[in-house]
Formats: sequence, C-alpha cells, structure tokens
Amino acid sequence: MPMKTLPLVHAVIALLAILAASANPLFAIAATPPATSSVAKPKAGPPDLSGLWMPVGSSVDPLVNSTGADNPDTNVGPPFGTTPELKGVYLESARKRAEALAKVGSEFKTSCKVLGMPTNMVGPYAVEIMQTPTQINWAQEFLRETRRIYLDGRAHPNPEEAPSTFEGHSVARWEENVLVVETTHIRQETTLGEYGHADDALGHGPRMIIKERIFINDEGLLQVDGRVEDPDALVKPWQWAPLTFRRAPKGVEFMEFVCEDSNNESIDPVTGAEITTIPERRNLNQANNKNQGDTK
Repeated sequence: MPMKTLPLVHAVIALLAILAASANPLFAIAATPPATSSVAKPKAGPPDLSGLWMPVGSSVDPLVNSTGADNPDTNVGPPFGTTPELKGVYLESARKRAEALAKVGSEFKTSCKVLGMPTNMVGPYAVEIMQTPTQINWAQEFLRETRRIYLDGRAHPNPEEAPSTFEGHSVARWEENVLVVETTHIRQETTLGEYGHADDALGHGPRMIIKERIFINDEGLLQVDGRVEDPDALVKPWQWAPLTFRRAPKGVEFMEFVCEDSNNESIDPVTGAEITTIPERRNLNQANNKNQGDTK
C-alpha cells in the first residue's frame, strides 16, 4: 500500500515547492522578468545635414528644373523676403547704392568678391554641406564661397586680435534637432537685405550679430531662420523670412563657378535683361545612363 501512494506524495511535495517559490519575492523576481524592460534606448544624435541642397523657388530647384542662375518668375521681392529697417549713416549708404544701381538698370553690383554674411545664405545656387561632430562647412557654388561653423565649444575671438572676415566667425550648438548658430566679426562691406557690397564699408555696424536656427522641417526641407542684431545700423532687430532648401536629386554634382573666368552676371545691352553664363550642370545618373545606352 505505501508503495502505491509514493507517486502521490511526490506530486504533493512538488506542488508545495512551487507555491513556496511563488510566495517568496526573491524567487518571484528571479523566475518572472518584469513586463516592461528598463534598458535605456540609445539616444538619437543630431540630424545629418550633409549633402547638396537647392534653394526652394530658384531656378536650380529640382521642381523648377532649370540650369540657370536665377529665375525672375519665382524670385519676387527682396532676397530675404523682408527688408531691414536701417538708420543713420547706414541708411544713407543704402540709398546711395540703390540710386547708383537704378541708373545702370540692375538690382545689385557684380563683383568677384565673395558675398559674405548674411547674403551668402540667399544666392540662387546650390549649397553643399559637409558635417562632422566638430564642424559644419557650408559651401555655395557662387564664387566658391565657404562658411565654417564650429561645434567644438570654442568662443568668439577677441575683436582686437582677430580681423573681421566676409563670412565672420560662427559658433554653434545642437538643441535637439536644431542647430543654433551665432556669427560675429563680419566685414562691414557686406550688406543687409540686398546683394552686393557697400564700397564705403557702411553695409552694417561693427557690432552686428547674426543668430540662426537651422533644421530639417516637417516637409523635409532644410530651413534657416535668421535674426540680425545691430544697435548701430538697425532701428530694431531684423528677422528674415525662413530660407528653405530642397535636397538635390541623386547624381547632381556641385558646380564650379569662377568669377575670374567671366561666367558672372551681366546686362544685355539691347533688352536690359540679366544674362548669366555659367557651365551646364551635370547629373551623373543621366550621364551614366547615356553612356550605357551608347555601348549597347
């Protein structure tokens, strides 16, 4: 009889062991993992802005589909969409420039000097961005102009020790997905809200600061919001309309524009229209497809 009840005894002992383990918190934690994992997810880094970008609405915009440098039908109004409110000698200087340009039937003065900040940001040419953890290079095709934005934590240099430059000195930091940039030390030949330069170096004041927020917006466009603070030249801080850029189609290359080769803007003496003689833009994908077709 005892021999026949042995399996039942073993079953009861096993059941009691299971109940004891489930009642003990230590065993319960070990046997049953938590329903939600507490492992931290990797933090997303800043967006990659690298690549070739085309100003939206310009003739190089893929949706406009043109190789020219400008398109009057899609570029209406001031270059920045808004006009700064100048004062004092800076306002008088701007008036003189406008009158001189009106006499020759042009809206800006052609020069082989780089445009400088902030006008560098509105040229109707492709922009190529190269990004590293410590620096962003913003290169525009027009005049091979390159702007360097430092992300390594450096401060602006002492104005008495570092000369001003056309691009100025730009430092930045990431605020989540937004690049926050501050630029100082900009040569006073550069102008606000217009193309060209001020020959009298009164395009803006010596203390001008440009603040920008650069990010990829909900439409997938690169957007640059800018604000200029200049107590010497501006009645109030000037905030330009958002500048937007569209990624270039795959295969489109950055183009060399050499002012010294005379591929710059000029005026047709008969019609008065602006003429732009620039190299034809290449698309590697189209070129490769054509070459493959030739070999078939």
